[in-house]
This record gives sequence, structure tokens and C-alpha cells, in this order.
Amino acid sequence: MSKLVVIENTVVRQDAFGRYCLNDLHKAAGDLKKDSPAYWLANKQTQELIEQFLNEDGIPVSVI
Repeated sequence: MSKLVVIENTVVRQDAFGRYCLNDLHKAAGDLKKDSPAYWLANKQTQELIEQFLNEDGIPVSVI
């Protein structure tokens, strides 16, 4: 049985593995286009994080 998560009157769905829907979280956070999940890889902070992972031989970067 999974718990129902509601943030700012927005239901946040979960899949069978317990992962939260990024689109639902984005809507609950204000739904600004510049912050949407579709633009995550283009975000400056994301690029810096990826660069740090690559330089430190840490977590391999992959897109699914």
C-alpha cells in the first residue's frame, strides 16, 4: 500500500518502484517553464554537477 502524497493541492504520483513523478513535483513547485524537468540538462547547475562527476570519476552520468 503506497501513501498518497499531496503538495499544494497537487497529487504527486508514484510508480511501482516508489519513484515520484517529476512533472507532478514541478507543478507543485510553481510550474515555471524555466524550471521544468525538460530543461534539467540545460540548467547551469546540472552541467556543473555533471562536470564534477566526470572529473572525480564518481557516479557515471547516463540519461534514461
